[in-house]
Amino acid sequence: MVISKPLRALSFVIAICAACPAVAEERLTVVSDEWPPFSGRALPNQGISPDVIKAVLEHAGYDVAVEILPWARIMDGAREGEYDIVGSLFFDPDIAEYMTYGDPFYRTSIKFVQQTGSTHTVHTLAALKPYSIAVGDGFLYESKFDRATDLNKVLVTTTLQGVQMVAAGRVDLTLDSEEVVEFALQNEAPEIADAVEIMPHVLAQHDIHMAVRNTLPNKDKVISDFNRVLAEMKADGRLDALLSKHR
Repeated sequence: MVISKPLRALSFVIAICAACPAVAEERLTVVSDEWPPFSGRALPNQGISPDVIKAVLEHAGYDVAVEILPWARIMDGAREGEYDIVGSLFFDPDIAEYMTYGDPFYRTSIKFVQQTGSTHTVHTLAALKPYSIAVGDGFLYESKFDRATDLNKVLVTTTLQGVQMVAAGRVDLTLDSEEVVEFALQNEAPEIADAVEIMPHVLAQHDIHMAVRNTLPNKDKVISDFNRVLAEMKADGRLDALLSKHR
């Protein structure tokens, strides 16, 4: 069969378009706070969480912009619909009231930090009562610990500040994700690495997620696309390869 020139041209265009990557559907704004190595302005690709979220959504055909902002501003903006996606999140039922969580892409353990050689006991909430504990303002650790009002909690703005206070003997304990504490000691304050130690007890284990604001018109599609591509990247090893760049 002879194909006319116009049809040949149309067939050529269709073939070329079929071989092209999917055109980005829309621009999504992803925000995370300073929480290295999971997110931070100075980190490669702005940290584990933005890197994973951006890669997954771009593979799904979205155009993605990433911003690193203060936690309080993120929460205010997310409630008001200013940002599309928040990364570096533990599951929190309060946040789930106005955002929809995607499937997790990382798991971390929350552990306490003490001065090297100390013999503090941290296995129960009651055992923590004699101690002063540096906690991040607004940080989530473990639900019962977070709600406990009879513990001597000293508010700090960063995990590093809490670790420095432990090293200086200003508080007995602090806590955070094991990776966060290790990053602080290796990259931000190596001079105090020998003065503190991460305790073996695991207060909680948390999956790390992203969440999409419920007021985003195509929220369900974004979540579905994210979960689908994330599952594909887990299965074919691309997620492990991406995470290995941050270790």
